[in-house]
Order: sequence, then structure tokens, then C-alpha cells
Amino acid sequence: MDLGVTDLGAETSMAPGDVPLDGATGDGAPTDSPPSSTARMFRGQPLGMPDRTLQDVDAVGYDLDLALDDASPGMETYRATLLGVFIATRALTELSLDLEGNELDGVTVDGVEARATRAGDRLTVALPSPVSDGQGFVVTTRYHGSFRQSRGSSSGFNTNGGLLALQQTASRTRMFMSLDWPTRARRWLPVRDHPRDGAMVAVRATFPEGYTVVANGRLVSNTPVPGGLRAWQYEALTPMPVYDLHLAAFEGWRDTALPPAANGVAIHHLAYAASAANSARIYADAPAMMDFYTAQFGPYRWGTMSYLQEPAIGGGMEHATVVSMDESLYANVPVAREVAIHELAHHWNGNLVRIGTWNDLWLSEGFCDYFTARFIEDHDGAEAGRRGWEKLLRLGLQAEHTPASAAVLPLRAADPERGPLEVFTSIVYKKGAWAVRMLELTLGREALTRFLRGWFDRHAFGHVTTAMLQQELQRETGRDLTAFFDQWVYAPFHPALTVDMTPEDSGAMVTVQQAQPRGPGGGFQVAVPVAFTNGSATQRVTVNLRGMRTTERVSLPFRPTGFTVDPDLTLYATTTCDASHRCRLGWTCRAFTGSGLSLCLPP
Repeated sequence: MDLGVTDLGAETSMAPGDVPLDGATGDGAPTDSPPSSTARMFRGQPLGMPDRTLQDVDAVGYDLDLALDDASPGMETYRATLLGVFIATRALTELSLDLEGNELDGVTVDGVEARATRAGDRLTVALPSPVSDGQGFVVTTRYHGSFRQSRGSSSGFNTNGGLLALQQTASRTRMFMSLDWPTRARRWLPVRDHPRDGAMVAVRATFPEGYTVVANGRLVSNTPVPGGLRAWQYEALTPMPVYDLHLAAFEGWRDTALPPAANGVAIHHLAYAASAANSARIYADAPAMMDFYTAQFGPYRWGTMSYLQEPAIGGGMEHATVVSMDESLYANVPVAREVAIHELAHHWNGNLVRIGTWNDLWLSEGFCDYFTARFIEDHDGAEAGRRGWEKLLRLGLQAEHTPASAAVLPLRAADPERGPLEVFTSIVYKKGAWAVRMLELTLGREALTRFLRGWFDRHAFGHVTTAMLQQELQRETGRDLTAFFDQWVYAPFHPALTVDMTPEDSGAMVTVQQAQPRGPGGGFQVAVPVAFTNGSATQRVTVNLRGMRTTERVSLPFRPTGFTVDPDLTLYATTTCDASHRCRLGWTCRAFTGSGLSLCLPP
């Protein structure tokens, strides 16, 4: 998280004018017609076999037709029809969807009127006829509602989200936009609102002339409508988590296309006029980002890619093919560039390969931060790469020590599934990236990169869990990674080491005390690299921790006068500091009330 019109490719695109199938008219608008009994498809795509790990149904696609109804500032309303295509994963007599607010105008199932009831944010549709296991069916919901009035990036995820109207952006003009993460799609769409169940999406949105409307995927058509309106139609025949579905309408974007990347994708960036110069600097490297990710981790499977300047919660949001970048980011080019790198990485992590539960959020956010660090290291050089890893380490350490110890979760929280905002911390981002870095150091960069290419191939447009990652890594590499996952993924915290040295003529006596308040029982068991020095002479030695306190005699070709723990940044760990234990050059000592420790932090 943090309008190009390029075709999606022969394997996933339907060109305008193709014969429509199942719930789509020739112009892409949804209908109430039941799907063909001989060819069940979503916009030309066969429904295929359902994911039977999903409860009740597998959502295949959502086809939305939405129109601005009342444009009065502060009182904007809309009318919508959502056609949902599902495959039953068991015999059904009813279907439950997520829907909050809005007023229902009618529901049909395969064109037959259906009775619908509501309780809280659940919409239950009584199926007119029983649906058998494996059967595809179409639920069409007609409804109307009001745009939520947004304060933009000053609102948090607890209050913001849904289909929003922001009366005054930084460009001083009104914007309409959706914000569905983590479970806010239900505020304007009757859907299965969980990332595990991905779906293709198509959008037909009607707004007044003068507005540019963007949504996921490729632009199918853009036609005038009587009354001074214009209908924009998009389709993304690439299944995505429903929080990725995005719709935005605005009058003040400047659309700039960058030179195509090696795969032919011309990345667009849509910015306010006042941000145009900085926008060009932020995205100058975007084709190189695309080239690096595709070369390392496999093909980009989404066809188009655009970045939109929007009031998007202060950071970025990885809406598939139409990434939202908060308007405030454009004042800080280096920060915005880093966010852009991260959000593009979501088109492999989180969007392409979805998380199976919210507890597995690190598989999305942590891997994207790791991808970001890999690109910066490759593109900007080794020193920039080191600064990037130091920053990730600092932010991760702070996250694990700032709150009370009891509030710190492991990287992968224990079942049952927690609410997304409970696990949405810097831990899943920064510690997550470091966990992948340490896997890389354990297995080798080439081996991990090769594994990840296969991972994305095997699980493209599907969902994964942490357990699946461990099992597949072990099977492919032949390594038992149980201890690694137990320490770094399923247990909280990290080593906070108090290190003392007694010099000897040809070595030193080294004592390492683990001071962290939580973690694996008996402490972390890791190999700690230590660089001993005497003037210009340096010797690296490994001290093996096998308990909360370890003392070892190390042999050296000199009498050491100083030492540095983990000089090459290979461990998600740090040292404690006080008057007797100084931090390394450039690092600072910071006291944390949450854990009661003082720690050395990178710059």
C-alpha cells in the first residue's frame, strides 16, 4: 500500500466489438440476462474451476454500472447496478454478501427476482432455485446511495473509505474516488469483501463532461451521453482482491505517458497541474522499475499501469493498474519515488498473489518493501541500498519497542484471523522485508529469486499463506527452515544484544547477553557476525548464540581495541547502549519506554 489504453494481451483481453458472453452487452454494460447454459463466462473469460477453499462461492467477476445522480456539492448521490458472477463451492439456497449502507432497489439471480434481507453489513439473497455445487450463477443488485464526504488524507482508515467525494483537493477542485482497503468496498459495492476471494472487474461510470474517469484495467470506450454526460468503460480481466477495485473522477489531471518499458507497457502518471514538474521526476525511473521486476520476478500480467495523484490516506494504495498516490507526497520527490517503487511491487505481491488471511499481510507488504530495497540497490548503487536497509531496520525496531510489549505481534500473527487494522503496523512492512532479506542471505540471492519467479507463476491470481511459503521453500531448496520461521516469523521481537569484550593478545573473550523482553523461549539462536579491529586491521568472527547468555573466546591475529556487531547488516537485530556500551559511528542511542531498553538505531 505505502490510463493507459494498452491491451491486456491476447490471453486476457476482449477487444471492443467482440461478441459478449454472460452478463455483458456489446458496450460492456451489465444486463439482467442469465448466463448461457452452454458457455458460462465473464466478459469472454471462461469461469473455469472454482477455488474450493472458499466458503459457499468463488467470486469470478464484478461488472459495475454507476452514474452520478445528484451532483450538488456536499450532497452527491449515485445509482448503481452490480452484476456479480459466482461459482458455488457447495449446494446453496442463499448467498451472503457484504454491503453497508445504501438503499436496495432490487435483486435478481439469473434474471429472476430474488428476495433479499439485510442485517448489519450482511446482504442475504434467497436464491429462487437451489444452486448445485460447481454451478455458476449471476446476482444482479440495483441500489442507490450517497457519496461519503471525505477529508482526504487527514482521515484514517478507521473512518474513511468507500465511495468518496472530496470537495476541495490540493488543486482546489472536487474529486470523486473510491478507497476500499481494507474492508471498505462493502460501503458502496455488494461483494465478498475479503482479499482471499479475488475477481475480475469491469466498470461503466457516467459523470459530467469535463471529468476524466479512471478505473482498473484497459479503457474499452469513452462515449457522450445525453444531458452533458460521458460514460467511461474499463475492464480488468485479471482477478484482484476486491480492495483493489478503484474508481476516480476528476477535472484537473495532466496525463503523461512515459516511454514504454521493455515489456511494451507505457506507464502513465496523472497529476495536478501544479505537481507536473515533480511528477515527472518521481516517475522518471518507472520504466526501469518495471524492467527490473519483470527481469527478476517474472512477467507483469496486468496490461496497463498508471499512477494517480489523489488524496489517498497520506501514502500510496496499490489499486491494480491505477495506483493512488497521496497528493501530499508530490512535495517530496525521494519519498514519493520510494512509495511508487513499493506500489508497483504489489502487482506481484498482494495483487497478483493475494494473501489468504489478514494475518499473512507481511506476504504482501513485507515482500514489497524487500522488492523496493532490491530495486534501489540495483538501480541507485550499493551505498543507497545500504541506507535503504538501515532505514527499514530502524523503522522495524522502533515499531517493536514503541508500544507496550504485550501489543507487539509476531510477523505472522497466530490464528484465528485478526482484523486488518490490528496487523497493519510497520512490523509487517519493515521486519517483513528483513525476514525476506535474511532468507536471501540463508539461501542465496539467486536461489531465492528463482524460487520467487516460480512462486508467482504457480500462484498467479490465487491466494497464499505463510505456511505455504515455508513448505514450498523447503521443498524447492531442500532446507529445513523450521527454526528460521519459528524465530523470525512466528515469534515477536528481535535480538537486542548487550556485547562485552575482554581483549587478549591473540583474541578476545566475548560475552553476548540477549536483553529483549520477548521472543522465542530461551532466546534467539543465531550466528552473530562481529568485526574486531585494531587500527586499520579488521577480522570478522561469528559468535553463535545458544541461549540468553553466551561467552566465547575468539582467536584473532591481533589484540583488538574495538568491535562492531553485524557490520554488514545481515541480521534483524541491534545492540543495547549506555555509558559503557557506545553505538557504532553514525548510529544513535534511543530509550524506549515500551520495552524499557535503550537501543542503537541506524540513521
